[in-house]
Amino acid sequence: MTDRADSIAEKSSGNFSLPLIDPEKENRLRRKLDLIVLPIATLCYALNFLDRGNIGNARSAGLVTDLGLHTYDFNIGTSLYYVTYLIFEIPLALLIKRVGFIVVPISSAVFFLSIDKRLMAYSSILMFGLVTLGTAFIDGRGGFYATRVLLGLTEAASMPGISYLLTRYYRRNELTSRVGCFMLIAAGSAGGFGGLLAAGLLRVGQIGSRSSWQNIFLIEGIITIAIGLVLIPIFPTDPERTRILNEEERRLAIARMYADQPQIKDTKEGVNRSLVKRGILDVTTLTCVWLYIVDNLSVQGLGIFLPSILKLNYPEASTVRIQLLVVPIYATATIVALLFTIGCIKLRMHWPFSVTGGLMTIVGYSIWISTDSTAKQSRYAACFLNLTGGFINGPVVLGWAASNASPDTIRAMVGAVVSGLGGIGSIAGIWAYIQTDAPTGYHKGNSFNLAMASSLCVGALGLLFYQRRENWKRDLGARDYRLQQENVEQLGNLHPSFRYIY
Repeated sequence: MTDRADSIAEKSSGNFSLPLIDPEKENRLRRKLDLIVLPIATLCYALNFLDRGNIGNARSAGLVTDLGLHTYDFNIGTSLYYVTYLIFEIPLALLIKRVGFIVVPISSAVFFLSIDKRLMAYSSILMFGLVTLGTAFIDGRGGFYATRVLLGLTEAASMPGISYLLTRYYRRNELTSRVGCFMLIAAGSAGGFGGLLAAGLLRVGQIGSRSSWQNIFLIEGIITIAIGLVLIPIFPTDPERTRILNEEERRLAIARMYADQPQIKDTKEGVNRSLVKRGILDVTTLTCVWLYIVDNLSVQGLGIFLPSILKLNYPEASTVRIQLLVVPIYATATIVALLFTIGCIKLRMHWPFSVTGGLMTIVGYSIWISTDSTAKQSRYAACFLNLTGGFINGPVVLGWAASNASPDTIRAMVGAVVSGLGGIGSIAGIWAYIQTDAPTGYHKGNSFNLAMASSLCVGALGLLFYQRRENWKRDLGARDYRLQQENVEQLGNLHPSFRYIY
């Protein structure tokens, strides 16, 4: 923050005095948060990703044939998940802000009425674990559609809840690396573990009357439910009330939030409709929504169809080998993307990493389009580039939006708005890979992804120029007039002392 911004913050804070923070104590607290809050958040999202993405493994294990699904039935069913997810994510994000983080391990929309707000009902992890378990027992198209809708409903609280949780414990410049950790480790471990588990179950074959694809849902559902039961009593709540910190640590955690944004007098104001509207229509939020839509188009499409794409590349390979070929792609994407998020925190920048991820995706899809089925190694390498580029942009874009979101209502919403509306890209990604296009190597889908990845690079550069220009204007005092209006404490990212982290 510039000297001018510091001066403005002091003037606008009135009699409010910023607490003094001992750097050594803050480092100890940060380490504790990294050892408790971050692993729990990562585990929650890993279960979410595992139960969402196992449909691709089940497809390659015979789900489509056993359920009698026709040409577009699988695409319709997977789309229903994201449509439901998109509809409920923002309302659940506002509910999380109103009643607290307990809504993440506890409850989904169906169970909200007549229940103590602190305990809500059942864990959302338990709920989507039960849905996953139930998927093992479906026997037709109707059951497939129903379970995908229920899974979208029960998982809708996870991403906005976890994102908001991290904004309440970490400073703005710490967010992107933490968002990157929980998203990348979760997605990478879930994708890799899901592939290994599917390969193992396929080797075992049919157990009793259950087919291999049914066993995938059965085992993963049981794992999710068991972990959900353990997480309910230990899931961290708001830093003002959490039991994972002692009284001194709670005061320090709150002081960190004040010090990070001194223009904000109250770290957790009530839900305000005007702030909700402003948060949705904010330039940074809307741009990040577009970037996330484009990123999801690639990542979620690959997350579901990667085994099918690899089967096209290696038609002679067994289903078990295809599942094993998935694992190194996820492992590489996770490691590289984690290094990029570390770069974000070191340089306090987002745009160069977002653009680089987009360029990697462009190169990957260009390879697929410009080669034929004989270029197996090149196309396999392209899968690494495509998923790695997508993995880079997921946490970078979400961290870009979250680190520039203020005040608290907008912070609570931004994760839901970006990831929720980003679900549009997931739906489009599903329809980018349709069975009738498989003989061409999914040429249409790859061309579509290539064009959209190009727009991601343009969008990231556009947001960079907008935020740099805004910071420059605030340095010149062109936004000081906002201090004359009412409710200055709710200006948040519009405050003259606020500087965008681009």
